[in-house]
Amino acid sequence: MRFRPTQLKSLFGKFKEGDPEALEAILSSEKDRLFDYLMRMTGQVSRSVETLSESINGIFPVADQEENFQDFLVLLYRTARSFAIEDWNADTSRLENVAYSSSDTGLSEKMTLQILELERVLRSLPAKQREVILLRLRYGFSLDEIAGISSYPLSDVEEFLAQGLSVTEAALGSDKIPDYMVKLLSFPIPDDQNDGTQNLSLIVRDLKKSSKSTPGGVFRLLVGVMVLGSILYAAWRHEKVFEYIRFFFEP
Repeated sequence: MRFRPTQLKSLFGKFKEGDPEALEAILSSEKDRLFDYLMRMTGQVSRSVETLSESINGIFPVADQEENFQDFLVLLYRTARSFAIEDWNADTSRLENVAYSSSDTGLSEKMTLQILELERVLRSLPAKQREVILLRLRYGFSLDEIAGISSYPLSDVEEFLAQGLSVTEAALGSDKIPDYMVKLLSFPIPDDQNDGTQNLSLIVRDLKKSSKSTPGGVFRLLVGVMVLGSILYAAWRHEKVFEYIRFFFEP
């Protein structure tokens, strides 16, 4: 995980040119990182699965409003954060990653011990330090982008990162924390939910039908249909009420 496939940026360019399937490919690639972020900040599998789905569905109507790939990523992570805000900054001291016990890590014994110690230290960090160090060293965001995702002032972002690095370097007796951070095993999406983009094909199909010149066209169409349905239902109920009144009061 260092940090993303290089082709994602070009895929976003294709999406901006009118190819909605390019956005599907981007989200299919990013969902594992996003789920890992959610797990490490909420400690809750079910909430992270739910937020992943909410974020992917919520990003489609507004994705084409962003001019470049990095701004889109900031929007995606900020959206996910807002959906999970009630469970954010949770105590993850007892959080366990089943990826370490399910198979060989592919790392040397010494490196595996270092990685496990880093996992322990990360879980023990104050939530703001944990979030900033993850966003910077694991998911590759700049300090300005982290401020945009988290709404922390830039000066606080810098302070939280420095504090988190100081603690982790002291605990591991090493200044190679950035190298270790990208070797952490991702929290796996549960098998029955591993298609976090399971609704993408349907969304893409609808998105293809919408005009590229009208951002959020699909979303507005759905809202329009719901409003129209509500009006018609209200009118129908209104007529039924008058029928009942006439039934009881007419001679």
